[in-house]
Amino acid sequence: MASGTFSAPAGFRDSPARPLHSGEVVASTYAIRDEVGRTDTGIVFEARDMLLDRPVAFKLAWRDPGSPSLIAEARRCASVRDPCSVQVHGMGVHNGVEYVVGELVEGHLLRDELIKPFAEDTYLQRLRTLVAAVSRAHDGGIAVGDISGSTVLVDPSGRANGGSSDRLVLGRLSLSQVPAFGPHGRILAPEVVLGQAEASDPAAAEAIDLYGLGCVAIEMASGLPPFADQDPRVEARGHAQEPPPRIADLRPDLPTELSDLVDWLLAKHPDARPRSAGDVLAQLEAIIDRLGHRTRTIRVLIVDDDTARARWLWSLARRAHAAALVEIASEGTDAAHKLNRDQPDVVFVDAALRGVMNAFELCMYARGLEGGSRSQMVLVGEVSDRDKLLFSEANVQFLPDDASLPNAMLERVRQAFTERPRVRKPRTTVSG
Repeated sequence: MASGTFSAPAGFRDSPARPLHSGEVVASTYAIRDEVGRTDTGIVFEARDMLLDRPVAFKLAWRDPGSPSLIAEARRCASVRDPCSVQVHGMGVHNGVEYVVGELVEGHLLRDELIKPFAEDTYLQRLRTLVAAVSRAHDGGIAVGDISGSTVLVDPSGRANGGSSDRLVLGRLSLSQVPAFGPHGRILAPEVVLGQAEASDPAAAEAIDLYGLGCVAIEMASGLPPFADQDPRVEARGHAQEPPPRIADLRPDLPTELSDLVDWLLAKHPDARPRSAGDVLAQLEAIIDRLGHRTRTIRVLIVDDDTARARWLWSLARRAHAAALVEIASEGTDAAHKLNRDQPDVVFVDAALRGVMNAFELCMYARGLEGGSRSQMVLVGEVSDRDKLLFSEANVQFLPDDASLPNAMLERVRQAFTERPRVRKPRTTVSG
């Protein structure tokens, strides 16, 4: 105290001195080696488990009064059974301070790979692995938080050990071996930036993670996160107010449906995003499977005279299942021709369709086809109770044109795949 300054003893968060030294042995088992990193909850070392003869990560809590227990962090990692989370080997107390021992991970941050663009298959593989990891974390009731190139570790040992792809480890599930936050140290989902939700609120966590998946999809496509800026205030304003960049503009070589899916993830309002990471994974797998040229067994027809809306519904139907072959008709007579020619499994018709053949006439036409059409007609939009009575004769289903439409449409296309395959009538030609 003579110098007028106070130097925190080793083991306290503000101390420059390490609480453990290289070569020191803890619990007669763990030989301490190099320091890996420091976080608010503790300091992480590379160590050697001398009994099992393997490298481990050894995390020691800080001695500061009020420092959080490491139990919650250890349980969080242990509860997610996915390669995205490190394995936890055990816990203990050393000189009155808590420690946790887990798997030591090695590799490089995802951002270090983004100097040059990923090939299509690598991009889709990386994105699928991340979406699957978030889905598995959510299944375990765990939120991921910041998902970016700065918080994801690429571990090439996954491929070296016979796996089909590199392993990706999420920062929040790494026992602090990988940063849990990017350079600005905060969650940038619009609802958090605008103060409409707390990043720590469990009720908001799932939608926040979905937004994070959209952000990392953009980062992998362009090399930079959306709205990236040296000034964190400018970056936050972009997330809160500006339209995000589109995959279709950044990488025209990637599937169009992928761009639409990422747009959905990046919706400014959390209620406007997909309902779960698991459903995002199902849509992404449909996109990937389609590139593998799987046999297409579901025919879907979109009937809508609004070109932009029809294309959006087309993309949604294609993401519902890899087996979906989707066509668009802009007016009733064209739709009638496709109904007669292809007998699609499910037909989505704009309830407000007008023209030579309106929505009601098209549904009645389908019902009157020779042999009876097997197509399930689905009317999208507002229909009065009186009109519903008319449509009941044509065996029509109804979907409201509101926020529930995307998920309802996904379910209807998937349902078409699970229903018993129908036998199509042979086509005949009449001559003379």
